[in-house]
Amino acid sequence: MTARTHSFSSSQKQEGWVLIMGMVVLVMLTIIAMGVMRTTIQEEKMAGISRDMNISFESAEIGLREAEAFIEKPSSEGLFNETKHGIYAQGAADEHLEPTPFRTKWDDNNSITVSTGAQNTSRYMIKKLTEIGDGGSLNMGGYGETDLTQKTIIYRITARGGGGNDNTQTILRSHYAKSD
Repeated sequence: MTARTHSFSSSQKQEGWVLIMGMVVLVMLTIIAMGVMRTTIQEEKMAGISRDMNISFESAEIGLREAEAFIEKPSSEGLFNETKHGIYAQGAADEHLEPTPFRTKWDDNNSITVSTGAQNTSRYMIKKLTEIGDGGSLNMGGYGETDLTQKTIIYRITARGGGGNDNTQTILRSHYAKSD
């Protein structure tokens, strides 16, 4: 029998290509992982901001509902004859003008507090706009014209709700009609 000898010199000579390719793959995986982490962090921030906005919106809506309930109380009608503490009487005189909602400091002098359970409480202001007597007509935003058979008083309600942090606020404004 003949003996064969094989030379493994080329396979035994390592040039480091496997090591280099392994490092390239690891670098690519690291870059991909960092991109995914950055996206996840940004999505978490957006979710937090959205949550704060929803809390402030709901808080402002609670303020609107509380103001409507305040208007509907039989004892509240006489309160709109003078301006004080978030209640603004009918008229264009300076003392009856509401503060600008976006520029004012909402406090006990110009608004009414509603406890909502949120970190920042809801507040509202009510302005008596006008009275429409018997037999008048009224056309309010999309509800169509209505013939009035009794006296109706129109109010403007402005409510501010706070979110999960001090920088998140929502201001809502609505008009409310109360018939006697």
